[in-house]
Amino acid sequence: MPHGGVFLCSSDTIELFDEPPTNVNWMLTEDFVAFAHPSSLSVGTQHGVYVLDPTDKQKCVCVLQKPTIEQMRQHKAIWCHGEEEFVYTDSLYYFNSNIAQRLAEIYRQESDMKCEIDCYGDFMSPLGVCPLPRPVGKENDVNQQSLRIKQKIYDTLLGCHLQVVILHKSSFNHTGTNDEYLDICCGNNETGHEIFDALKLEKHVGCKVFDEGRHDTVDFWHGILPALPHGDTLHHQPSAPDVHGCIIHSFIHPQCRSSKRSLLEYCCIGIPIEIGENTILSNITLLTYTNLHGNILQLPSNLIMQTIPLNAEQYATFAFGFRDNMKAIYKTNDKSLNYFGQTLLTLAKKLHCDVTHLFDDENDQSLWTLKIFPVTTNPNESFEKTLELIRSDDPIISKHQYVSIKEILKRRDISAIIHYRSNLINCT
Repeated sequence: MPHGGVFLCSSDTIELFDEPPTNVNWMLTEDFVAFAHPSSLSVGTQHGVYVLDPTDKQKCVCVLQKPTIEQMRQHKAIWCHGEEEFVYTDSLYYFNSNIAQRLAEIYRQESDMKCEIDCYGDFMSPLGVCPLPRPVGKENDVNQQSLRIKQKIYDTLLGCHLQVVILHKSSFNHTGTNDEYLDICCGNNETGHEIFDALKLEKHVGCKVFDEGRHDTVDFWHGILPALPHGDTLHHQPSAPDVHGCIIHSFIHPQCRSSKRSLLEYCCIGIPIEIGENTILSNITLLTYTNLHGNILQLPSNLIMQTIPLNAEQYATFAFGFRDNMKAIYKTNDKSLNYFGQTLLTLAKKLHCDVTHLFDDENDQSLWTLKIFPVTTNPNESFEKTLELIRSDDPIISKHQYVSIKEILKRRDISAIIHYRSNLINCT
């Protein structure tokens, strides 16, 4: 980048490429320089697809946005290698400082911006020698600001030069879904194996086994740390043989069990638990459990749980099914909206409230806005109360304030999360 600029890539992807110097015949001097991966047609339906000039593949005709296979054929975006069909999909890209200044000027003009702008779809649509049409809206569109800004971006970037660089020996790996994330963290299937091998990853990173002989207080949230300078890592700890999933900067009980397709990150587990398939636990503190039946706490499979510190030293733990659709919006009284098989009426009875109190807005009903997660002053209690909401059929005895994941993210204390994770990293 001889004159500066912006090099942009998605935060939930891992791009691997191995190109010899003789193939790197490009410079970051154009308005836009975009890098393309050969991908299957099915992958192309979920990403941007470059339509390239067959006589010069560095010249881009247009950039399709999540096109159907039929649209790819209509625009002649499909290429063949023998009998195999493929397309060139988007990935990371660069734009120069001149483009950055133009975009910054739009931002200054729209000082009170309250809409989402897509740096792939909205920035790429006006590019190419025959770009996609200018965005249009309907008269009754609610978000007129969004349409206005998208049109400004289109008009500003129309005519800018785009050079496409094809990374032939490359792979584009998305980590944004739960399945993809677990595959990569656990080194499962072909994609997981490839990334583990290329990046020299390990399943157990900064992990130690809890010393059952110690009875002193441990609280990573408030900096009360265990005096365990000689604690064994899982690689050399014979007393935790049943941990098969991915563990990242966590303390675990020696009798914990975990499946090969599970992840614990930044957890402090001081009691025996069994973690099933398709499970992700994050920021969990579990040193005691009130209703522990038997010698081990069994968690249901297909579970995601994370404890989040809130402002005013409070905590909330959210839990969802591994394949729940968090974005789906339901109509009032839609019985298909349920939480781990429980209807809204069942949840309301458990929480001693009316169904109407489960949402702030009756027109915005989804798992994202469902107010069922108890707010507590203790992270251990937070986890326990949320887990009981899933496991027990009994009403919750003590009353709490209940929040949705939407509200949790608004009230979260990010500095407390950093402090907690830093303490765990330093001790593991």
